[in-house]
Amino acid sequence: MSRNTRYGLFFISPSIAYFIAFWILPAIMAIYYSLTDWTVSRPATWVGLRNYARLLADPQFRRSLTISGKITTMVLVVIVPLSLGLAVLLNDERLRASHFFRLVIMLPVVTDWVATGLIWGLIFLPYNGVLAGIFLKLGLRSWMSLPWTGSASLAPFAIVTFTVWKTAGLYTIIFLAGLKGIPTHFADAAKVDGANAWQTFQHITMPLLRPITAYVVMSAFVTTIGLFEPVFMLTGGGPADATRVLPIFLYENFFQFQNAGYASAAGVVFLLICLVFALVASRVLQYTYYE
Repeated sequence: MSRNTRYGLFFISPSIAYFIAFWILPAIMAIYYSLTDWTVSRPATWVGLRNYARLLADPQFRRSLTISGKITTMVLVVIVPLSLGLAVLLNDERLRASHFFRLVIMLPVVTDWVATGLIWGLIFLPYNGVLAGIFLKLGLRSWMSLPWTGSASLAPFAIVTFTVWKTAGLYTIIFLAGLKGIPTHFADAAKVDGANAWQTFQHITMPLLRPITAYVVMSAFVTTIGLFEPVFMLTGGGPADATRVLPIFLYENFFQFQNAGYASAAGVVFLLICLVFALVASRVLQYTYYE
């Protein structure tokens, strides 16, 4: 190895050690324990694929998988166009105080999940919450009593709202970086050819943003489907298991029921779902290039 290579490996070795210790080894241990009946109170005994067969027949697991899919889909449908739209606005040179707006958009991203979850719990309170006060000002008194986190039909929307507010700023900045990286002469050539702003955005900007869009979709999917704090802080998985997402399912089976082997199997399935989605997104990115 060359001197520069050795120095490079030396400086990145802490990150490599961290990744191996806190990501690779836990994943390997989860795969091993998913093939056992390990509980907190007794040693692990090899059971093979019994935990996975039990998962396939478990209606609670299938329900948690469905709920996670619905909430993640709703977040993706909202957060991708919202982040892209905000990025386009912030990229407009005519916008004054753009740096201030970037700071405002990033504030939710850098705040703590638990702290902001407590605040949003107060916002969603019926009658006395911030939303109830807004509805009162708008003359919508009947909406003041809406139990946002206490209703099986409204609780998923409360989690989606909180998640979008918390993470949209990060994806906006990523889209903004992609917009800044697009050469301006493409848009100038389109204007010369008579294209309007929408045609330029549709046929030039969006195709060139395709790699960024694929990354945002993949990152938002992995982040949202693995969220534990907002669900635990706002609803705890309720009401009536309406927000019992996969992380809540794992938490309950491991820490409450102490079925560590079964929870490890669910965690491995969860990991495979994320890997499959990441593979699909990466293949989309693979066939996208700049000319």
